[in-house]
Amino acid sequence: MLAGREAVRVARFSAAGASAPALLVLITLVSIGACALAAWLAGEFAPLFTPRQQSWFVAAALVFAGLEVIFLDAPPAPKEPTRSLGALGIVLFAGVLADASGLVILSLAVATAEPVLVAIGAALAVIIVTGFAALAGEDWYKLPRVPLRFAVGGVLLAAGAIIVFFPPAALQ
Repeated sequence: MLAGREAVRVARFSAAGASAPALLVLITLVSIGACALAAWLAGEFAPLFTPRQQSWFVAAALVFAGLEVIFLDAPPAPKEPTRSLGALGIVLFAGVLADASGLVILSLAVATAEPVLVAIGAALAVIIVTGFAALAGEDWYKLPRVPLRFAVGGVLLAAGAIIVFFPPAALQ
């Protein structure tokens, strides 16, 4: 999230003059909804996986998330950006749910059998990062995003490799 595309979208929207309180409310509602939906889906998928498959699922999700962070940068700023909070909400909801972050939420909820706790943690993470992006606005661009993308992506790839080669005892 910190080096991801959703934070850049929110920062652009904020820099274009969006109301910070309205943006923070939208971020909170979207984060809770998307993370809750991912956790609910995890509850539906959990019975389909053996413990070993769960560890591979988590590892694959972490690897995909790492590759996404490293290789997929935020799209260029639109030439005619919308100022619609509804449109931003839809894009953020889809981004949180359908990007690698949603897959990580889903896989961790399946592997831990604690979808509510995973959803709460994920929603808090999304709210914090995108909330800071909303408050930062144009200053968000001052972050060294390329090094951050490689650092965060590298950590995610390493975590996936560790789970593959040294699966947690609870998932064997």
